[in-house]
Amino acid sequence: MHRSLMVAMACALVPAGALATPTGPVHDLRQQVAALQLDHALGLTRQQAQALLPLLQGLQGKVAAMKAQRSAAEPALVAALTQAVADLKASGTVSDSTVQAVEAARGGSPGTLRQDMSSFWQQANQILTADQIRAMKTVKLGVGRPFVADGGADSHHGKGRHHFGKRFRIMHALLSDAFVSLVQARAG
Repeated sequence: MHRSLMVAMACALVPAGALATPTGPVHDLRQQVAALQLDHALGLTRQQAQALLPLLQGLQGKVAAMKAQRSAAEPALVAALTQAVADLKASGTVSDSTVQAVEAARGGSPGTLRQDMSSFWQQANQILTADQIRAMKTVKLGVGRPFVADGGADSHHGKGRHHFGKRFRIMHALLSDAFVSLVQARAG
């Protein structure tokens, strides 16, 4: 159940995170740093890279399609949310027709991407060794200090958020063009 919750949360955030991803040289360099760190931690063999590459490219394509779909639906979502604001100002509630418009504008179900990610992890776990999976879970991505909980009342929650954040960063790094290029080079 814990793993499925992680997959569900990652699926919900990957498209939003991908849409909000800044571009430019700083972003590109951060992506390269994380990709290289992940590449060194995994140390994929040629055969592993050849098996993992189509999985990564397939999931990358699905995320890109969802981003494009959300981008295309943004004007309709803005209109529906603007109507929701107008409804709330006028009557204090959002009308059923506005709720339906918002749901229609949101488009595709995140459940499909969730299933795709779950399938990816099942297949990737067949390709990677136990040591590589452990290395992926423990690799430090990026340049800077690791997260340290303050030990206060929220330290358990902070650690949970950190755990989810780390998983999200690993998935982001796995699906980055920089990492896919490294896997492609290893596969060749």
